[in-house]
Amino acid sequence: MIFLNNAKTDTGVLRTENQDSFGVCPEKNFFFVCDGMGGGVAGDFASKYAVSVILSSFLKLSNEECFSIVGDKFALFDEKIIRPAAAIKLANKALNNLTLRYPKLSGMGTTFTGVWFERETALLHIYNVGDSRVYRVRNGSIKLLTEDHSKIKELIDNGKMTEEEAKTAEIQSMITRALGIMPTVKVDYKAEVVKPGDIYILCTDGLNGEISDFTINDIVSLHKPNISSISSELILAANNAGGRDNTTVITLYAQDEQDFSAQIPLTVQQNIVTFDDEQHEESLKEDFVIHRLEKNFNVEIPKLAKQKNFFANPFVIAIMLVLLLVIGIFLHSSFSKKEQKSIVELTGNVSGLKLDVRTLSKEKMEEIQKTEDQVFRMQILQDCRRNKDLMTIPMSNVTIMLESNGQNKFMGLSSYIPLEIKLPKGKYLMTLTYPSYKILDENLQLKDSIEVYLENSGSLQDLVILMVPD
Repeated sequence: MIFLNNAKTDTGVLRTENQDSFGVCPEKNFFFVCDGMGGGVAGDFASKYAVSVILSSFLKLSNEECFSIVGDKFALFDEKIIRPAAAIKLANKALNNLTLRYPKLSGMGTTFTGVWFERETALLHIYNVGDSRVYRVRNGSIKLLTEDHSKIKELIDNGKMTEEEAKTAEIQSMITRALGIMPTVKVDYKAEVVKPGDIYILCTDGLNGEISDFTINDIVSLHKPNISSISSELILAANNAGGRDNTTVITLYAQDEQDFSAQIPLTVQQNIVTFDDEQHEESLKEDFVIHRLEKNFNVEIPKLAKQKNFFANPFVIAIMLVLLLVIGIFLHSSFSKKEQKSIVELTGNVSGLKLDVRTLSKEKMEEIQKTEDQVFRMQILQDCRRNKDLMTIPMSNVTIMLESNGQNKFMGLSSYIPLEIKLPKGKYLMTLTYPSYKILDENLQLKDSIEVYLENSGSLQDLVILMVPD
């Protein structure tokens, strides 16, 4: 069998921008849709960036990287099945890393629903995060192959809402899983045997939110096997029914081939299996892979995300305050040379940290675990402190909190890129939190918190903190 495909997307009637995107890789029979969220530029960027990361990763990840991202629990799965799940997880981490780097993108995310057709076995492998869907139309009957990760679905499953009540509920767009919202993500997977003549519809909720499954089935059956007409007519029907959301449709048609017999496996994973949240080791591996592949992610960061709020910039505020102070002092004609020097310092300096949180490399961690000699362990730790670039690796998802006089002044998460923290000069208590890890200070003592002193200078001061298992 071969898959014929057609993909279309439409802004809809009421929306002014299209936050949907789709990815197609016909040569590998890999197809998916993404529905962006986060409003305006963020939602549009999230879906487009996810498409770029997933397509690049699907093609370029090594087998070893695929398994290191998904985890040992799924080591018995075939690498070809693991590959799309690893690409999806990598896109989630890449998006989440960007929200830390560009706060204006905070809250962005995207759904993902996709399929990979394994021609040799006639199996359709289905992957899902969020509430975009995959339908199958076979012999005039339609079947939903994915489960929505949405609040409404949870309420229906728990018997707190009926199907009829759900149609008019105000929480239609509230989803419980998406790419980019959290550092880790769960990915649902299942498979089914494809038969000649099957038609598969991949769609964002702009389609099923406006028309019923029965209507989808009628349109597909009426226009079969013209896949271009099916995609166009489904979008037209959604727009005619209200078109309140963007709508994206990928239509796939399984066409039989002469003299080809697929080797269908004896067992097929028909029940949903969930690739769980990544563990710390897997998350670290994702950051390294992202760093290796990011030159292939050809979606430009939105200019709005890079722009800084002029009047919210502490440096600008400081300048304005200084100017007011200068005018006031000038009018009173009484300021000292010492005060003049203070003004110059305020207008020309910044204070804060460029924080790099690291932990021992896998090799050094194993070296410590193998020895019971405390002196030798201390020597290894000392060497790691002196040679951080060679013996340690970046540590992501560490919770960072800075306090001054008992008040929280900053909270964030570390990533493989040093985190820039801008704060006024002064003394701060820095607390780093990660399960079963503590800070290793200069005296090789394990601590939860350390004191840092911020001074005005021409740039943020570099600070490298090493964390080890307690």
